[in-house]
Amino acid sequence: MPSAIIEPVIPSDPGPSIDNAFDEFIATGATPWLLARIGPGIDDNWQYPMPCPQNGLDIPCLRWESGTPGLLDSTSGPSWYLPVFAVVADDPTFDFAAVQSGVDPHGDPFNRARLTFSVSVQMPDNIAALYRGDPGLPPRLVADFGVLQFTLSLPVTDSDGNPQTLTATSDPSENEDGTVSATFDLIGDAVEAAYAHLTRSGNAVLEISAAYSVYKTALVSAPDVGFPIHGPIFDGYQFQVFGDGESGVGEPEQPVLGGYRFMPVTAVFHRSAALGLTFSTDTYRNRFTITADGTTRPIIDSTDLSEFAGVRSEYRELTSLGNVSDRYPTLRRLYFGQVSGTVVAVPAAYGIVRGAKGLASVCDSIVDDSPGSRTGCRFHFTFLLAPLADPIELAQLAADLPSIPEAAGRQLRLTLPVGLDPHHPGTLDGFPAATAVFADGVAAHTVQAGVDITDDRSTPATTTVNLFLQQLATRGPAPLFAALAVRLDDAFAGLVRTQATFNLHQTADSDDLTAAIVSPVVQVTNRGPLDLVLHRLGLLGQAQPTVIGLADRALPAGQSSTLPGDASQATGAVVSRTLDIPVPLPKSALRNYVTFNTTVIQQVQHPLTINAAGLNFDATGITRMDIQISVDDDPRIAIPALSLSPAHPIDFVHVLIPLGSAVTGLDCTVVFTLTTTAGTRAVRRGHDFVDEPIFVVTGNTLA
Repeated sequence: MPSAIIEPVIPSDPGPSIDNAFDEFIATGATPWLLARIGPGIDDNWQYPMPCPQNGLDIPCLRWESGTPGLLDSTSGPSWYLPVFAVVADDPTFDFAAVQSGVDPHGDPFNRARLTFSVSVQMPDNIAALYRGDPGLPPRLVADFGVLQFTLSLPVTDSDGNPQTLTATSDPSENEDGTVSATFDLIGDAVEAAYAHLTRSGNAVLEISAAYSVYKTALVSAPDVGFPIHGPIFDGYQFQVFGDGESGVGEPEQPVLGGYRFMPVTAVFHRSAALGLTFSTDTYRNRFTITADGTTRPIIDSTDLSEFAGVRSEYRELTSLGNVSDRYPTLRRLYFGQVSGTVVAVPAAYGIVRGAKGLASVCDSIVDDSPGSRTGCRFHFTFLLAPLADPIELAQLAADLPSIPEAAGRQLRLTLPVGLDPHHPGTLDGFPAATAVFADGVAAHTVQAGVDITDDRSTPATTTVNLFLQQLATRGPAPLFAALAVRLDDAFAGLVRTQATFNLHQTADSDDLTAAIVSPVVQVTNRGPLDLVLHRLGLLGQAQPTVIGLADRALPAGQSSTLPGDASQATGAVVSRTLDIPVPLPKSALRNYVTFNTTVIQQVQHPLTINAAGLNFDATGITRMDIQISVDDDPRIAIPALSLSPAHPIDFVHVLIPLGSAVTGLDCTVVFTLTTTAGTRAVRRGHDFVDEPIFVVTGNTLA
């Protein structure tokens, strides 16, 4: 028994009067960590060391200091623990919603914000480690535990350079998952300070006040003659409570007439949790929002709070990697989303998608009953376009991004443009005889293009569409191209330009090829109906892709091949490739690359014209020219005969021909029966009336 305690003379059954006196003692606020007594006190019966009271409430007992911080004795059953608090790492409740309303006395924006986040209630690590592997019952969370109040502390420096702390308080709100939410209403400088600490400096601290039920030991004394009075007296009793809301008893500084009594009380304890940069990740960046002039958007940086926030895009051009087109030739520019951490790679061009089902190009023939139509039809092409981005260059870019300053402390996400800029419609600049419209494709990162070709005053649609198809197959710089602008977000004010090329030699990758690692090699399979040429192999898994040249290896449709290189350490593989297009491409082979739908119109009117206006009839001795034309692929087509003379050197006829012939070539045999001063003779010539609707007759033609 402590030597400083002297056995008192206590009246019989003093309990109720002592308890009532203790209530008065608590009410003075001398022990702010005690809120109230919750039951009758229990004397220690002069035992040493003091046991926790028996036959009392099933709550913790604070007596002598525990050997393990935070671990409390029990009146019965397992021990108890005082919890610690931790910010929830993946917090669905987090929200930082700022509002600008008016101006402050200095003419700056006046900000308000509501900040909400949650904390979890946890067993301290030291106690968890103590019981890890212990077959006994683990300790319990202290009885009647509850959070009383949260206080957010934000260190700042005032205008004179002096350190200060801004604070805000919040009542707790318990969530269904056992976590506890705090909601702080911030005003003025506290809004900027909170944003700065949560996203950059990480110095915000959460202070937690919590309460629980516990037996607290109180030294009760009844002053008598010869013993000093050491404090206020309540109904004849003095009280001394040692420690605080989470620590046990100690001994009085001088001999006191009295003894210990276990008082069941609601006690308060305090904890703190550093918020750090928990919320400075891409998961939370778009949950920092600001509302101004009726518009709500993510906060991009502190400028949105220190200045008046207007409409603003999160994107800016990313220049940390230098000249993009020099480093990655199939890309044009990079843009960085400061909130989302997204890097948008704008391709140098879009091209027709090449997939497992072939090329995404379709030509539909459509009835054209407009008054100016000569053939009675028009042609509508539908193309699905995608970025012509080399997969190896994209892999190299993805490997380079973690090294740029913008990647510090975050994980950037590389993507291609999500769609077109609706404020700047695309235009088909490389073929003025057609009209085109462009729209976002259904699949991610794709563009749908529609091209219409109709008759004009001098040229039938069949001729124009044939020219279009020829240019589609042209090798070298693509003559068919369109100007496009891509969308970053609705607020981006600049014009992000790129182009689309319509060319069989420049097509975009999709699911036409699979590349699988069958260690130690890579096996590729051409899943499409078109032959491919493989240019380079990129092995992934190292700091940078390992690039292996493939010497333009051919991979026929439906075939598989094993590629060179050791892929035993690779985690993936990508292959740069193009279509294997014959040069020159036979017209009949166009059907392999463009799907022609002729179910609506199977025949079209097409003019066949013979022009001998440049022929010197007198010099050749020709007085009459009878002409019979037949279609090589279908001689059954009836074509009226034509007749030319010096007085009538030009003639033409309209015939119904198969639509397929109109768009892939109309090879004909033309027989000239010539009447001359010396008699008659026949000359046979071949001609494609789609390539050249007008057969121009010269002296060489008839030689």
